[in-house]
Amino acid sequence: MTVGGLTLLALGGLAGWRLHRPAADARAYAVMRLIAIQVSLDEAAPDFVFYGGDSQVELQPGGQQVCGFPLVNGGVSGSTAAAYADHLAQLSFARHPRIAALTIGTNDILLKNKPRSAESAARFEAIAETIVRRLQSLAPRVVVTALPPVGRELGTLVDAAAVADYSQRLRGLCDRLGCAFADPFADLRDGDTGYAKPGAMRDGLHLAAYRPALKALEPAMCGP
Repeated sequence: MTVGGLTLLALGGLAGWRLHRPAADARAYAVMRLIAIQVSLDEAAPDFVFYGGDSQVELQPGGQQVCGFPLVNGGVSGSTAAAYADHLAQLSFARHPRIAALTIGTNDILLKNKPRSAESAARFEAIAETIVRRLQSLAPRVVVTALPPVGRELGTLVDAAAVADYSQRLRGLCDRLGCAFADPFADLRDGDTGYAKPGAMRDGLHLAAYRPALKALEPAMCGP
C-alpha cells in the first residue's frame, strides 16, 4: 500500500468517518460514542470540565484534569459543526460543568464542501453559535478554540486556507457572545498557511501529541 493509501486508511479508521465512511457507519459510531459520553456525564463529580468537539477532542487521553477538575471528554470523531450540534442536543447534564470548551471545524473544511463559499461559511458560523449558546447555558465559562492545522499531504482533500478563515469566524463569534477564544495549536502552525509544521501531525489530520494541546488550552480555561 502506498503512503497515500495508508493516510486514507488512517483517516477512515479514526476521525475521518465523514471523509471515507458511509453515513450509516458514522451514525452508528456516534450512537455508541454518545452512550459513552452520557455515562461519563451521569457519573461525573460535582465539579468537572466538559470538552466537546470532533476527533481532536475525543483523542485526548483519559484521566486528565483541567484547572484542578476532572475532564469529561465529549468529543465525537468525524463530527461537523452540524453533527455536533445534534449530538450535544441529545446529551443531558444532571450536573453542570464548571467550564466548557469546544474544538470543531476540521470536518467542515473539506474541499468538496466549498468551505470558503459565502453560504458554507455562514452556515458554519450559525451552527457554531448554536453550539456555543448551548454550552453557555450549561457552564459559566466557555472557551472556543481555533481550528488545528492540517498536514500538507491532505492538500487535495482539505482547504487549508479555510483553517484561518473559520478560526477567525469563531474568534468573532466569541467577541460577540462573550465566550473566550484560544489557539492551543499555535506552536504547530507553519505560519498562516493553514498547514502544520513537519512532525506536528500524526497522519495529516490528527495531532502527533494531544496532552500538550490541552496544556496550552488550560490558561484560557482557568482564566478569570
